[in-house]
Amino acid sequence: MRVPKIELVARAAPGLLATVLALGAADALATLGQPVVTTSPTSASSSVRTAARRLAVTPGAPSEPFVVYLDQLDSGTEVRQYAGPDGVVFAVSWHGPVLPDLNLLLGTYLPVFKREIERLRAAGRRGSPLSVTRDGLVVESNGRMRNFFGYAYARDLMPSGVTVEDVRP
Repeated sequence: MRVPKIELVARAAPGLLATVLALGAADALATLGQPVVTTSPTSASSSVRTAARRLAVTPGAPSEPFVVYLDQLDSGTEVRQYAGPDGVVFAVSWHGPVLPDLNLLLGTYLPVFKREIERLRAAGRRGSPLSVTRDGLVVESNGRMRNFFGYAYARDLMPSGVTVEDVRP
């Protein structure tokens, strides 16, 4: 379970600032390759209720390459979800004492990730660091007890002008 939303960060073109409005908090669940979803807390299913609360943001200007949603899990791990102007999450990153649930973060990209992990294990590779690049998915994960960090992104979903440096934790 996650704790209330603590921050919303918007990256704008040079000289521009994104407008952030505190229109109220809503439960949200963002998964790689999926649109950012918000639901009313009263109508949310139990799986969506585990998502962090976020501030509402005005629609981004066309010059804004992405918006970052920062969630802090109960474990203390921070998860950043990067959404393009179309609202689709193209990357996620994490840093904290506990590895986040990659099943939730990777969404439909999870089967690709699992196949590659199985292939690496069959080849005798175990532990950190982990690097997966397959079928448009890139995942880099590293860490040890109480210090995990990494990122994942879908190459075909990255907005123009955004680089991997923009999504590293």
